[in-house]
Amino acid sequence: MLDTLIVGARCAGSTLAIHLARAGKRVLAIDANNLPCDQPLSTHFISPHGMALLDELGLGDKVRRFAPPVPSMMFGADDEVGRIVYPVGGSCSCPRRIDLDALLLDEARAAGAEVRTRTKLVALLRDGERVTGAVVEHAGTREEIRARIVVGADGPHSTTAQLVGAEEYHGYDCPRAMYWAYWPRPAWFDDDPRYLGGAMNCNFGDDIVIIFPTNHDLLLVGVAFPKTQLPEWKGRTLQKLQETLQRNHYTAPLTVGPPASKVLGALNLRFFFRQATGPGWALVGDSGLFMDPSPGFGITDALRDAGALGRAIVEGGDQALVRYWRQRDATSIDLFEYSRSRGALTHNNPLSRILYGKLAADPVLQARLFAALNRERSPFAIFDLPDVVSWASQAVQRGELGVIEPLEAMSQRGKEIRAEIALRQHLAEQANATPARASGFEQSKSLASGGDRALGVREAV
Repeated sequence: MLDTLIVGARCAGSTLAIHLARAGKRVLAIDANNLPCDQPLSTHFISPHGMALLDELGLGDKVRRFAPPVPSMMFGADDEVGRIVYPVGGSCSCPRRIDLDALLLDEARAAGAEVRTRTKLVALLRDGERVTGAVVEHAGTREEIRARIVVGADGPHSTTAQLVGAEEYHGYDCPRAMYWAYWPRPAWFDDDPRYLGGAMNCNFGDDIVIIFPTNHDLLLVGVAFPKTQLPEWKGRTLQKLQETLQRNHYTAPLTVGPPASKVLGALNLRFFFRQATGPGWALVGDSGLFMDPSPGFGITDALRDAGALGRAIVEGGDQALVRYWRQRDATSIDLFEYSRSRGALTHNNPLSRILYGKLAADPVLQARLFAALNRERSPFAIFDLPDVVSWASQAVQRGELGVIEPLEAMSQRGKEIRAEIALRQHLAEQANATPARASGFEQSKSLASGGDRALGVREAV
């Protein structure tokens, strides 16, 4: 019998396999795709925190060799654009997934894990309510595999999550659609003061425009726009993408010629939390938590949560898995809410432009932003509330009345977010306080969504 069967062998799944195999566990990771292959729905961005996690695995320098460090990130809205420069040794990276996934798979095999590609999950085996293994299929042949725990790392449309009935909570539909493509990286890109070899993630009008320097001498350049505009793109995606990018003074010089790839898109995304564990099963990566990609933390959080789940599995017992789930929520809810705000159609407003201007001009605020990117500080703690109110009041005195509505909306959203953060922290503390001998699955499942209100936490905050 296996200790762990992992369904999905990309960032989260292969990283989990590395952790478990290094701990002496018997691990099999399967994937329906013929890995390694590119992952089209990825900007490739790995934050400095994510690179530090790869360093802990002994893989950071290997990534840096095929995907040179990205030294900076441009942020802002319209004319209020700034740049955060990463410290030496603390840069981000944007490796193509075919290279990153290959590296992680090779390391999983080297650590002692078995990896099977072109192998899909068909059904789960159970003993009562407990999952005890799976039926998998390869080349038309089905096989029963027994395992102490089955982990779904198979993405937001997870078959594993569907088969175990993992409940979704705190979800919403993305208000934007996205298109992007790859263009050759100009020889002058590293020296031009507009770019300096860095990435960009900025709002211009209703759009979010992105530039990510990836390996193979390519730039990923794209735009996220209100989903209501999709009819304008129908039947002319490449032409519309180039028209949009040519109107922007940052992306126009980079997209003069035809792209080096087909146009890729994500048109109907949904973001959510899912119950992350139950009797004999767990979820990790996008299968259990999928957030707006605007801040670019998907790979980083997959690496982080794979390590946390690996430690819980090694510790053993159902309650260790419950603690993993609740701690995942507690450490992710603020970024989830920040990502939601960042991707909202109302994000580019007079107040946010004032804040971006202050951020661009103040090294102290930039240091706070870097700390937030490193998961050392909440993204909602970059600005002090009294300062925000003061800046808004000064704008009103200048006759800039457009700041009033977003300030009121920010205040209301702030109350809701603080309540949500307090709730997730409460559930994590509760899970940590539960004796290890108790499973906690039934109680935790009842608290996943609507049952949370029974705690009275929302009303008390």
